[in-house]
Amino acid sequence: TQQPFQAQPIQPQPHQPLQPQSPVHPIQPLPPLPPIFPMQPLPPVLPDLPLEAWP
Repeated sequence: TQQPFQAQPIQPQPHQPLQPQSPVHPIQPLPPLPPIFPMQPLPPVLPDLPLEAWP
């Protein structure tokens, strides 16, 4: 008759408690990025010829 297999109690290895790793870049609300193209009415494109040349 085989003896019942007695599993040895697994002893928790002494380990340091998992600490939240401080991120290199702290997570902060990103500031509103300036728009690549400013939302402003573009100035009228001036013609190459002077205004006097136009009829």
